[in-house]
Amino acid sequence: MALKQSTDTAGDLAINITSFKRHLLASNKSPKTVKTYLEACTQLAQFVRERGMPVILADLKREHVEHYIADQLEKWTPSTAANRYGGLRAFFRWAIEEGEISAESSPMANMRSPKVPEKQVRVLSPEDISALLKACNGTGFEERRDLAILRLFVTTGARRLEIANLRFDPENPLENDIDLDDGVARVVGKGGRDRLVPLDPRTVKALDRYLRTRAKHPHSDMRSLWLGKRGRLTDDGLRQMLERRASQAGLEHIHLHMLRHAFAHYWLADGGSESDLMKIAGWKSNDMVRRYASSTAQERAIKASRRFGLGSRI
Repeated sequence: MALKQSTDTAGDLAINITSFKRHLLASNKSPKTVKTYLEACTQLAQFVRERGMPVILADLKREHVEHYIADQLEKWTPSTAANRYGGLRAFFRWAIEEGEISAESSPMANMRSPKVPEKQVRVLSPEDISALLKACNGTGFEERRDLAILRLFVTTGARRLEIANLRFDPENPLENDIDLDDGVARVVGKGGRDRLVPLDPRTVKALDRYLRTRAKHPHSDMRSLWLGKRGRLTDDGLRQMLERRASQAGLEHIHLHMLRHAFAHYWLADGGSESDLMKIAGWKSNDMVRRYASSTAQERAIKASRRFGLGSRI
């Protein structure tokens, strides 16, 4: 059977977006990254088509992309517009590498991302975190599971999907992500990069108690570490669990990413190095360290000045 041929030219923007998608999938980008990048590209294609602008990749100019970004800034937040900018930057960088356009003719040559105002993120206090953990007191399956999950978030700073996708198969080291004897867990981060995160003795104890209870679960033969009533506990299940435990602890507007922010803050506040934090948290750039810790940087600076300032020595 003959394949249907497109009537569009080889340089058509839509055709190149499809090729870009295949490139992203072949590069093992995370589903979230693929979705974000493609949304920016397909929206740009729709935007220029509806306004009579060029729909041929090589004919796009900087003014066309700037019109699109300006439209995004009018409709959405600066953060959303910056995400769209990032997706388009990746697309046009790919187009240059593929020889579809030259670096000099790229619409995004010398363009800058929309400025995103720093958003102050609430950092959970030690009292808040203690209350959250105490809400999991008990010897039942869910209590032990939820305490182990929350302690992992609090003490490793791992992402939601990284925690949700942990595997448990002690008979197969290649498929087992938990080593209680060595006190480490293996998480798979963005781009499929795995790393080891250390587990403190209390988290090891919480995991040990959960695993003993997990062994009696009807779905204990599953490879997923976290189990629910129907089998694997998904990342959305983790979100629902946190909301339930936060409500029991009398805490409002808590989400899992706040635990990652808290981890970064207390690491730096206790004198931990930025380079070690980057390795543990899975960041490739210290820009992420500054972003996560910026909301409490002033507080840490004041405490540091009281410890190290000249006033304490004269």
